[in-house]
Amino acid sequence: MKIFKYETNYKRKLFLNKKEIKPKKYSEKLKNEIINIYPQIKYQNILGFGGAFTEATCSSILKLSEEKQNQVLQDYFSSNYTLCRIPIGSTDFSLKSYSYSNMPDLSDFSIEKDKKYIIPVIKKAQKFNPNINFLASPWSPPKFMKTNKMLVLGGKLLDKYKKTYANYLVKFIKEYEKENIKINYITVQNEPNAVQIWESCLYSAEEEKDFIIKYLYPEFEKNNINTKILIWDHNKEKLYTRATQELDSNSALKAIAGVAFHYYTGDHFENIKLVYEAFPGKLLIHTEGCTGFSKFNPNEEVKNAEIYAHDIIRRFELWRKWLY
Repeated sequence: MKIFKYETNYKRKLFLNKKEIKPKKYSEKLKNEIINIYPQIKYQNILGFGGAFTEATCSSILKLSEEKQNQVLQDYFSSNYTLCRIPIGSTDFSLKSYSYSNMPDLSDFSIEKDKKYIIPVIKKAQKFNPNINFLASPWSPPKFMKTNKMLVLGGKLLDKYKKTYANYLVKFIKEYEKENIKINYITVQNEPNAVQIWESCLYSAEEEKDFIIKYLYPEFEKNNINTKILIWDHNKEKLYTRATQELDSNSALKAIAGVAFHYYTGDHFENIKLVYEAFPGKLLIHTEGCTGFSKFNPNEEVKNAEIYAHDIIRRFELWRKWLY
């Protein structure tokens, strides 16, 4: 489909495939090929769009020539990406598993591993946009803190290490701030309802809420950290249920800034609407959606793009519908 922008006073240029499309006068022949854009009509506020600074991505970028690195990062960050995710420790997109500490007193805490790939690429991106907002998520606490003594295959955070883990996350935020990377948002756990063959950890709604209210939020206050805490960070089908289970008290409403979600189990857009209506002051942030991650086929790039577009557009349309 060709895209035309028709305005009485044509002031803006529209590009498709990097070629300027000159405005065409309206005609009956074109009526099925027009997308109307009305910039004066506004709906929801958007924090930003972005991707994730994973070790896999960052190490790949650093293998490029300096010229290509700058080209890639300029294309993403000079005008497009403004809100990006940073993993706390290793993930399924890491070169190998690691934590920042393996000692109960955290005396060996270090983000040195991130300084090899992730932090250098973030700093390069900041040259094109110094105002990027960052959201950080852990895939697992250090293995010594967990019931299964592994980073992988689920397990749970042991009660005796909840305060230590809160301090661990505080240290992460402070160490990144030393690198001029401010963590604006944090989730407690990536996909807390899934046992994965990669880094994972299970939290019930009660366990996540308890950790935030009794340990993480108090440590943030004690250390003057204003990073906003988000819950869930998992699929939409249980978004409303989880939100109502955790945002059920004044202390929870004070400590929890919003709800994060993924898109892997289908649309379930009604759950976003329900959370917004039940907790209108809380943030709703889509933190992960990945296509072709296990069976990537370059011939399916258009199909994958359509999957992303479907999810983004439906969320925008849903918001528009709530307002009437």
